[in-house]
Amino acid sequence: MQIKPEDYSYSINNVARIFAKHVKYNSFYTRKNGIEFTNEKLPSVIDYDAFSAPISVQSGWFWDVLIFPSNEYVIKFGGINKTLSESLRLNLNRHIKNYTKIILKQIEPAINQATIDAHKLNLLTNKYYIRHDQANKWISTYQWLAIHLKNLNLLKKLTDNSQNNLELIKPFLEKGYQRVKALNQNFVSNQLSNYEVFFNQIEINPLTENQRKACVIDEKYNLVLAGAGTGKTSTMVGRAGYLLKSELAKPDEILMLAYANKAAQEMDERIREKLGIQNLTVKTFHSLGLEIIGQVEGKKPSIHEMATDERVRTKFIDNQFQHLLQNKDYQALLIHYFANLIYPYKSQYEFKSLGEYTAYILENDIRTLQGELVKSYEECEIANFLYRQGVEYQYEAKYKIDTRTPDYKQYQPDFYLTDYDIYIEHFAVDQQNKTPPFINQTIYLQGMTWKRALHQQHQTKLIETYSYYKQQERLSEALDEKLTAAGVKYKPLPANQLLANLNSQGQFSEFSKLMSSILALFKSACLTLQELSAKFSVSENKARAEATIQLFEPIYNAYQTELKNTNSIDFDDMIARAIEYIETGRYQSPFLYILVDEFQDISASRARLLKALMAQQANASLFCVGDDWQAIYRFTGSDVSLTKDFSEHFGYTATSILDKTFRFNNKIGEVASRFISENPSQIQKVIESHAKIDNSAVSLIKTNDNEIGLEAALKAISEKISKPSSVLLLGRFSFNAPTNLSTLKKTYANLKIAFMTAHGSKGKEADYVIVLNLIKGKHGFPSEKATNPLLALLLPKTEDYKHAEERRLFYVALTRARHHVYLITDANKPSPFVVELIDKGYPIVADEFKGNSFQDKMASNCPSCKSGFLTARDGYSSFFGCSNFPVCKYTEKACKWCGSGLITKGELRHCANTHCNYKEPICPACGGAMIFRKNGNFWGCTHYKKDDVFSCGYTTKLIDLGTKPKL
Repeated sequence: MQIKPEDYSYSINNVARIFAKHVKYNSFYTRKNGIEFTNEKLPSVIDYDAFSAPISVQSGWFWDVLIFPSNEYVIKFGGINKTLSESLRLNLNRHIKNYTKIILKQIEPAINQATIDAHKLNLLTNKYYIRHDQANKWISTYQWLAIHLKNLNLLKKLTDNSQNNLELIKPFLEKGYQRVKALNQNFVSNQLSNYEVFFNQIEINPLTENQRKACVIDEKYNLVLAGAGTGKTSTMVGRAGYLLKSELAKPDEILMLAYANKAAQEMDERIREKLGIQNLTVKTFHSLGLEIIGQVEGKKPSIHEMATDERVRTKFIDNQFQHLLQNKDYQALLIHYFANLIYPYKSQYEFKSLGEYTAYILENDIRTLQGELVKSYEECEIANFLYRQGVEYQYEAKYKIDTRTPDYKQYQPDFYLTDYDIYIEHFAVDQQNKTPPFINQTIYLQGMTWKRALHQQHQTKLIETYSYYKQQERLSEALDEKLTAAGVKYKPLPANQLLANLNSQGQFSEFSKLMSSILALFKSACLTLQELSAKFSVSENKARAEATIQLFEPIYNAYQTELKNTNSIDFDDMIARAIEYIETGRYQSPFLYILVDEFQDISASRARLLKALMAQQANASLFCVGDDWQAIYRFTGSDVSLTKDFSEHFGYTATSILDKTFRFNNKIGEVASRFISENPSQIQKVIESHAKIDNSAVSLIKTNDNEIGLEAALKAISEKISKPSSVLLLGRFSFNAPTNLSTLKKTYANLKIAFMTAHGSKGKEADYVIVLNLIKGKHGFPSEKATNPLLALLLPKTEDYKHAEERRLFYVALTRARHHVYLITDANKPSPFVVELIDKGYPIVADEFKGNSFQDKMASNCPSCKSGFLTARDGYSSFFGCSNFPVCKYTEKACKWCGSGLITKGELRHCANTHCNYKEPICPACGGAMIFRKNGNFWGCTHYKKDDVFSCGYTTKLIDLGTKPKL
């Protein structure tokens, strides 16, 4: 409260400061809201509102004392000149009195207006839920009145009506929003009691306590986190029913939104059946958009067949692509794209570990124009140069001289030019001969020396290229110079032949899919081509981004032209045009209550649609039901952050959690909830299962034959059930479907067997679930296929936690089952999820299935790349190789006695099988194995080769193994 008073101040002199009484303070002065007293330490203030009586004078011999009485304490200010004390008293008291009059004129109407506004907001009746935004507006408007509540003298001067009004609003002034929260809690409690019968009967089973509270709480923004099987649809029906029953809304003021037609139909049927309401609006987002367009434009536009049939859309894009291939400029750009830009280039020097680098190569599936999977982007560039110039080559062909030993496999140079008998080695070194961080520099340089010496010894031609050529952006140029110098002649491949080869490899089909995905995400995000270009401009590879836009633009233009020529729209147009009409006011929303199902699947454009609808009604309320643990559609544009950070996107939010599941038992819940909660960014919640059992309900089947594992699981289920049961077979991809599914259905007639993808199973349930093909890799579970970097720019931001969305998909798969889940994995290449379940001691059964068809232990991790697994191989001798071959070429010898792996301990290699005592000494000269030469009665290295310059001739007479060697 601002008042412009006269200024009154007083400072005592030095003599008074020494001899006068009550000189704690040196001076005082009036300010806006009170009198401040100062000294060398902290000042003291008495607000004008706090004076309990008028200021008085206490007379002294030489100096007077002014007495300032407040509600909390009294200040005696001594050292006042006796000739001035009375005038100071009179002026200060008059000043305070004037202040009080002014304040009284301000607070009395404010108190009365605050009471009127409080009645309007139902703050004083507790008949309705008080929304935060309304309460907060009232509190922020009238909170200043609270500072005057202690001024009893002032309050006594209020009229009786104002005093009564003040008593009504006083709790809100004193406690602020805490008072509102207490009233809301009381309101919810009363509503639960008043509508107990309704909530008991609205569904087959009575709603839970948390479901009922979620239905009654009536914030502007409401988020209901509904765990798997916790009854989200029942809560939606209960909410709609409560709004109608309590007369908070009429049927035509409620909008219920679902994602799929089937879900909307099911919800509409439940509303009609349970509530007997025929005219409540239940729609999908798309059908709502279509209705809005129809109302604004006077007629509903046609939906193009491309919107409803994916095959038609794909065929259209394919046809446009084939048509564009007749254009020479488009041809040239496309060839440039496939030869130089299709893969996201990253220098090997950007990776800290071999595991990171291996993941990059395998996830991006880097292949040459001839289709070979290569170990580096730089090798891909070399291969593509050779291919385009018509130079015949073989990738990693075996060297013409046999170089195998018991410990090392055959040497395979990177490239062999068959017509010229020339080898090419591409070395990962910079100009200082430094290797990438994950490569052992000493060993790598020794290998380079060995290869050069080998070629020199056998007089074979070798061309060398280096990573620093790529760093200098002249790899192809340097290769060209060296090939020319070696006499290699070029026969450049004609464009039509190159394009035909790409088409035969399925590259055009994949490119069409990319264009289709970009089109879908581009339109879903309501972007323009200029905005798309701006998004792509932040790409690490700007040349790749620019080429993609140039290749995409004519396809997009043709697509839009087709829609225009047929006077039709697609699903993305339904949302985009509806948003435009709502935001510009051409459409006026009648909906006060908007209820959204499966909110975790919301995209930015749909969220924008909801915000636009909400902005049109001051008292509108948004009620969203979803589960961030089940957000699995990022690839379509869904943004889980809109659920996890709901209040940041919408505003103050009342969050309810449905934490009791009626689907899966507690043992499935223990595994599923713990697994999903490993990601700290998921909203933490505890889901309680209605069904309780004692034994583990998740079993692991280890076999390298998926069909054997499936048969074993079905047999186990069939033998344990007493009545027909449903079994859901789940795969990460549609091609995981068993080829013998029809036979299995006949064999197990007591089981209702169905296959679905994990994505397709969302919202489904079965008595038993069998998750197939839980292996590591691009087509494993989790899928380790990299998202195209340009698509990633159109998708919501990725989460920091590894495999975050795939973890949620696995959670969905686990929680489809009521009684038991069977997980089928190959122990030689197990899914990281399976490895986690075992390594972290989850309560699963890992040894239920035994015998020749099943694996008894998990493969060991590759010690080199740390992401692959060591699996048994056969070649010149038995050995273990990394499953990430050819990117990771780590190998280990196998035990000669039992075939298990070997572990290095000091100077010996021991068999990893604890039941086998095999040991072999390590050659200290070259790292090979030492074997006992019985004819010479000595130990010699296995790398010994007579008359070979690379032979190791190390020998020794005595080695103590502790056990006798097996000869």
